[in-house]
Amino acid sequence: MSKFSVETFMANLPDPILRDEHLKQLAEVAARVLLKYGKNRVQAAIYSRIDELDESLLDILAEDLKVDWYDPSSSITVKRRIIKDNWYVHKRLGTAGAVEKALSGVWPDSLVEEWFEYGGNPFYFRVVLTPSEDEPMDYDKVLRTIRMYKPARATLESGIPSIRILHSILIETDHENHYYHVPVCGTTPRVSSHGASDDSGLVLGMSLGSAGYHVRRCGTSNTALM
Repeated sequence: MSKFSVETFMANLPDPILRDEHLKQLAEVAARVLLKYGKNRVQAAIYSRIDELDESLLDILAEDLKVDWYDPSSSITVKRRIIKDNWYVHKRLGTAGAVEKALSGVWPDSLVEEWFEYGGNPFYFRVVLTPSEDEPMDYDKVLRTIRMYKPARATLESGIPSIRILHSILIETDHENHYYHVPVCGTTPRVSSHGASDDSGLVLGMSLGSAGYHVRRCGTSNTALM
């Protein structure tokens, strides 16, 4: 296309068009229009430029592709992931993989496990969601997506998904300094680390507002929570 010109276009037309003066003139006009707008052909490459499209175009594209779980109020990052996953999800409708892909587009690293993977009742499945900073956790949206793409005979375990809670733990120590000398290598036992300890206790504190959280008994909940 970079070598496109009116001359090359006309030279490749079939003889019946070239012999007809009216068709020849029409072809020449078409060639000039193509030459004029061909310079902007990159803008027409919509599907390969999802990461570059603005939000309004993403909303139009989602409507055109019938992305049923698409939410116009989502962040632009989530919208791009959902549109990219659209082909995979629609190709695998009615499978656990389709549910997992649709959910992971909104909340990355979410997991769908079928009954035989965790020893549950036949034709049941469970969902473990990973919270994301890009999208608030919305149970109604989650359940709507699950119902839309799950296998028809499959049932969600307990009727609700589980949430994978990820938190960092900060441990601070309140201890006096202890001076110790590290011997020259080879003059003491081969232990490579040295230190000292006494009877001081280890104090763990929290800097977090109160939040109720119930830990289910081992074996009754998803192993990802334990």
